[in-house]
Amino acid sequence: MSRNSVRFVPEGTTKQCVRNEIANRLRELIACGELRRGDKLPAERHLAEVLGVSRHSVREAIRSLEQQGVLASRRGDGTYVLDDRQELLYGPLGMAVEQRNIQEVLEFRKLLEPQIASLAARNISGTDLALLREKLNEQKAVIAQGGSGSALDAEFHLLIAKATGNRVLYEVLVRIHDIVSESRDFTLQTEERRDWAVMTHERVLAALARRDPEAAFQEMHSHIDYVEKIALEWID
Repeated sequence: MSRNSVRFVPEGTTKQCVRNEIANRLRELIACGELRRGDKLPAERHLAEVLGVSRHSVREAIRSLEQQGVLASRRGDGTYVLDDRQELLYGPLGMAVEQRNIQEVLEFRKLLEPQIASLAARNISGTDLALLREKLNEQKAVIAQGGSGSALDAEFHLLIAKATGNRVLYEVLVRIHDIVSESRDFTLQTEERRDWAVMTHERVLAALARRDPEAAFQEMHSHIDYVEKIALEWID
């Protein structure tokens, strides 16, 4: 895990907020593929140094994620990301999504993500827009080199959720990331579909930059509607 993969925890926050922030950062790393299932976490000392927090805060965050079933500590060995993707989810929402098929997951996305895009258009900052542009440019570069850009596609959607300023919405997307990624993986299997994904991301980003909630809603709805169409063809 590199220093560039995380941001420092802001100063002046309470101990509980620091713990939660660290836990959220670790979930982000798992969701975006920086930490994968079965990976061993860096040492507490290293995490504390990278995040700019105390080792005690890191330890508390790890303990919290262990209780949630995201991580598992092995005595004398270290802390690992659990292998079973279902363990990355917790609570009724995660279990409900895990037990459904891809078509139902896409129906869920079509209900949720256009609303997220609409809210993001109302609240998005210049910094958020710059991060989205950077992520989209990275996706284009990966695709140009022959990659699928799936992980960067996921990060783009997570950044939109974060731009809403609503932490609950963001947490929902982070926690169901592994399930939703299945719909992205088969969508991005061909060059034509990858080009389409970049084009529609550009349209979503343009609507966000105009701070147009209705256009952002429509562009995201069209984006997921097309993914659903591909999924239905694939299922048939």
